[in-house]
Amino acid sequence: MIRATPSRLSPYRYCKWRWLRFRRSWTDTRADRVPSWSRLYLRVYLHLLGMVLLIVAAMLAALSLTLPPGSLRHVVDSMPAAALAAFAVFGLPALAAYRWVRPIWHDLVIIRERATDFTGGRFNTRARESHSVLIGPLARMLNRLAERMERLIAAQRDLTNGISHELRTPLARARFALEILREPSSAHEYETAIASIEQDIAELDELIAMSLTYARLEYLSLQSQLEPAPLAAWFGQQMREASLLCGGKTLKIEADVDRSARVAMDTRLMSYAIRNLLRNAGKYANSQILVTVAIVRGNVEIAVEDDGAGVAPAAREQIFDAFVRLDRTTGGYGLGLAITRQVLQAHQGRIVATDPLTLTGARFELSWPVSKVA
Repeated sequence: MIRATPSRLSPYRYCKWRWLRFRRSWTDTRADRVPSWSRLYLRVYLHLLGMVLLIVAAMLAALSLTLPPGSLRHVVDSMPAAALAAFAVFGLPALAAYRWVRPIWHDLVIIRERATDFTGGRFNTRARESHSVLIGPLARMLNRLAERMERLIAAQRDLTNGISHELRTPLARARFALEILREPSSAHEYETAIASIEQDIAELDELIAMSLTYARLEYLSLQSQLEPAPLAAWFGQQMREASLLCGGKTLKIEADVDRSARVAMDTRLMSYAIRNLLRNAGKYANSQILVTVAIVRGNVEIAVEDDGAGVAPAAREQIFDAFVRLDRTTGGYGLGLAITRQVLQAHQGRIVATDPLTLTGARFELSWPVSKVA
């Protein structure tokens, strides 16, 4: 790292200090050396000066070929003073190089400092937005990278904390069942303990599967897996399988989709999102569930509505966070809606909980772009 400028130096010592820094930056040949402003500026200046001298030489050569002999000397003699000409040839490139390179160098220094912060794990810092055509895109890319890494770290922390919390209950039940199995008082108690352990293992397996799905969707991009699929056929298949998810509730379907319409989607993951909403509706609905699908202004819009108790407006955003459960009597781990939101985000879409339009309970709306598919 380059140290700060020493304070309270005499002019002579300051000039000597600047010269030593300049000489050290030019003689340092290490691969990890700090970039030198003087080296960059001098290189740009020499390039510009070479271009100017080349242009001047070309102009003089052209004049010597077109003018009569001796006329070129009169042209040179009629030019302004030599000092002014020297300034135009040597000074203007220096000024132009400074005005051009200095802002770029300043932006590069800031980006280098932010990159150093990111290397040290300080992803809460941001590079200053630059209007430079060269540096601006790089600064914005670094900021997006920092936001992405910050979100991934937060998701990993939430996932670890959530799994640790959710593991305690089935493990405690399994430990209690094992204590019973050491000295069972009856055959019924033995069978009950075995059934309890099997149920706990099934819950742990479900928790692991859902956690892996949540982590994979958080860390990976699914854009390469989006393929054109017939929306009507896919939606019809989901509704035929919905009877097993709705808990015997009345399912009403309203579809306004052309059977030839094809949309870009990952059918496996989007099917998971729909099944999760139908499963939730089956848990909380009193007797009716309404599902609608349509293509509106280039977006696929699917809504799932029930006649249950609904979701309070204050909790409609919170329920999409991982391991959040408003009702802990119905089971589950609070990952279903979090995974569903990730699926929609991977499709460049969204899912929201809104006020019901037809029934009296909760209403979830999904939408994602149809995209231009063949």
